[in-house]
Amino acid sequence: MDQQEITTLGYLIHDVARLLKRRFAESTRRHGLTMPQWRVLAQLKRTGELSQVALANLVESDPMTVSRIVERLEAAGLVSRLADPQDSRAKLVRLTNAARNLFEEIRPSGLAVYKEALKGVSVTERNALVAVLNKIHGNLSVETAPQNEEELS
Repeated sequence: MDQQEITTLGYLIHDVARLLKRRFAESTRRHGLTMPQWRVLAQLKRTGELSQVALANLVESDPMTVSRIVERLEAAGLVSRLADPQDSRAKLVRLTNAARNLFEEIRPSGLAVYKEALKGVSVTERNALVAVLNKIHGNLSVETAPQNEEELS
């Protein structure tokens, strides 16, 4: 893989992610949610209840920002906070039934975004894309990175 292909790959991954986020933000905005709020809710749906610190790490935000997001979501009745039985200083955040219902309401909009994004892409191509992205994700999720350009080829 030459430098141009690497640059193009990085650009395309970033730009596709940006465009998907923009489309999802448009659909969540109609439901009164900001994209950061949606990311917190989606992470809780994926993982179950979490401490605010763990949630901040998973959505790649600082704990104070996540605390403010959680406060707004709690005021909207979409999450609840309870004391962590393992750590009296920490709060666990969990989805409410209202948030679960909201997911069901938003789901068709999200699926429509994916349908639009994948228009003209065959099932075989989709499966290959997911497999490659999973490999890239796995490669980048490990602690050590390649030491030199020779390891990239």
